[in-house]
Amino acid sequence: MSDVTFDREAWNFDCGPTLTDSQVLEFCREGYILLPGVVDDAVNERARAWLEGKIPAEPSFVPEGMTDQDMERIRGSHEPSTLFLETWFIEGVLLQPQLAGIMRSLLGSKVGLPILVSHHASQCPLEAQGWHHDADHVFGPELNFVEVFYFPQDTPIELGPTEIAPRTHVAPTPRDIEEGGVFAHGPAGTLGIHHQSILHRRGVSTASGLRHMLKYNYWRSVPAEADWIREPDFDLQTAEYGGHNLARYVAHMFYWLHGRGDDYRIIGGQAWPWTSPNQIGKPYGYEAKSGYLPDWRKANQDGYTRGG
Repeated sequence: MSDVTFDREAWNFDCGPTLTDSQVLEFCREGYILLPGVVDDAVNERARAWLEGKIPAEPSFVPEGMTDQDMERIRGSHEPSTLFLETWFIEGVLLQPQLAGIMRSLLGSKVGLPILVSHHASQCPLEAQGWHHDADHVFGPELNFVEVFYFPQDTPIELGPTEIAPRTHVAPTPRDIEEGGVFAHGPAGTLGIHHQSILHRRGVSTASGLRHMLKYNYWRSVPAEADWIREPDFDLQTAEYGGHNLARYVAHMFYWLHGRGDDYRIIGGQAWPWTSPNQIGKPYGYEAKSGYLPDWRKANQDGYTRGG
C-alpha cells in the first residue's frame, strides 16, 4: 500500500500528498479527477462477487453495537456499507495508493474513511438520467469531503458510466438532457474523484449487462493548510482560475484550501482572479484588503456579496 498508513480504531489513513499546486487548482476549477483502471483485477472480481452475493462476507471486525442481523440487513440493502469492513476492499479500493495520495492532498492528514456507500446497480441498456446535483449538496468554498465513484467492471461508454459536467460544482446548473458531459468510462477498477456538488448523471447505455457503481465520501479531519506538493514558481496572482462567473468561486475555494478563506476579497470587473491571455500585465486587485466575496447563495444578480 505504498506509504499509506491505516488506523482502524480512528477509521482514517495518512500518507504523503501527491498533487501539486497546479493539480489542486485544477480540481478546484474542473471539479473532478479520473483514475482509469487503478484497482487490481482480482479485487474488482471479488467486489463484483460480493455485491452479487456469490461469496460470503468476511468482515475484519464488527462495529460496536452491530449484530449479525444488522450486518446481513445492510449487505442486502442499496447501501451495503459492510463492504468497507472487508480487508481486501480496505486495502485494494479504499486505500488504493493513487487515490489515497489525491485525498491526502485535498483533505489534509488523517483522512476520514467512508462510512456509507450507495450501490447503483443498473441492468443495461437504459436511457440517460436527467442531470442532477446530489441530495444535500452544498455550494461554498469549503472542501470538507470529496466523493468517489468506483466501477468494479469494465465500463465503456456503451455501458452508461457516470457522466460529469465539469465546472458545475459552484452553482445550481440547469442542463438539457440532450447536452453531454465527460464520461467516467474505463476498464474495471476505474475511480472517479469529484466534488460532491458537481452536476452528473448515469449516461445512456446501449450495451447489455449489469453495471455496478459504488459511491462514497472521504472526509477532512484537520484544518486546511496547503500541505500538498508546492511548486516553487507557482504564482497565485497569474494562475488560471477559469473564466467569467467561475474564477471568483474557484479562487475562493483555493484560498480556503490554503487556510486563508477569511482573507479572500475581490474587487470585481476584470480584476483578479479573472485573467485573459491577452493582458499585458498582472491583474489588478490581487490580495485586496476590502471588497467583495462570491455570492455562493446566489442572492444577488451580479454574483457578488459585500465582504467588508
